[in-house]
Amino acid sequence: MKNVITGILILISLSVGAQDLEVFAESEFPMNGIAISKSGRKFVSMPQWLDDKTSYSVAEITENGTIKPFPGGNWNTFNPINKLTSFINVNSVFIDDENYLWVVDYAAPYFGEIVKGGQKVVKINLDTNSVERVYTFNDNILPNHAKLNDIRVDTRTQKAFISEFGVGALIVLDLKTGKSRRVLDQHYSTKAHPDVVSYFLGSPFRTNKLQVNDIELSNNGAYLFYQPTGGPILYRIKTKDLIDNTLTERGISQKVEVFSKSTTVGGVTIDKKDNVYLGAVETNSIIRIDKKGRGKEIIKNDNLLWPDAMDIYKKHLYIPCPQLRLLPKFSKGNQKFTIPFKIFRLKI
Repeated sequence: MKNVITGILILISLSVGAQDLEVFAESEFPMNGIAISKSGRKFVSMPQWLDDKTSYSVAEITENGTIKPFPGGNWNTFNPINKLTSFINVNSVFIDDENYLWVVDYAAPYFGEIVKGGQKVVKINLDTNSVERVYTFNDNILPNHAKLNDIRVDTRTQKAFISEFGVGALIVLDLKTGKSRRVLDQHYSTKAHPDVVSYFLGSPFRTNKLQVNDIELSNNGAYLFYQPTGGPILYRIKTKDLIDNTLTERGISQKVEVFSKSTTVGGVTIDKKDNVYLGAVETNSIIRIDKKGRGKEIIKNDNLLWPDAMDIYKKHLYIPCPQLRLLPKFSKGNQKFTIPFKIFRLKI
């Protein structure tokens, strides 16, 4: 593995009118998500998207600005043969309020086929920096073409909610037993809308193969917000209904609510006031949705190339921009992306 990943904490100001968008970190590899602990430790997901080199999959940005593999050892050595002891293709990271880092690995490197048996959720104790548990899923939970995407954890109920974006569903994981339930399977709220045409830098594309992607949990754990990549609606559902095993699939589907109009989104996060932030990929902007479902664009900047899975720390929004549609997979094999890939931050 090449050991040339770099990171910076030198904040470079990019003029955006009254606001300043700052470069927080840089890497030669795409970074599509960031998770920040209460103490300020910062972790990034680095999918295996570039077929000429392998990333760390998960890394920590240290206080001196370097980026190092986390948790280290075999986990960060790309080896699809070691399905349950190494990362294959990590798509997201999340930190719960008990200081655990959750890593979602959908095991399909280089936008290729899924490594059978390789999809997993890894729980890492940030107090000890060690893996505590690996959760796997059977064929009933992950049928053919299903792909794990993102995760939110409610430590109060000991349940995790996972988006499955290959076929389209939500997965409810019991953290104690390890048992899962697949819900809203190919429901209209978890499936890509067939008529949506999105645009990136003026070029049209369809999100038909990108089902439910973006999810977020309200601060009190009462609601889960979610949508397919292309929107055009941000939905929500009460978590008490998702975890109610007495409800049938039809019963759960009747609990889905329209929360807000939306757009094509790379990633989401939420602040302490339950404002939901959307990374709007068509307009290179961030949209804030308030508790009443009203949206407002808070920044628009040409540097926000596919704003993805964000996080908030000390009144700053951290925005990874992996330039997804500029990668060779989506550019007829051409390298249209610009190195370094960047994470920006914005005071909110």
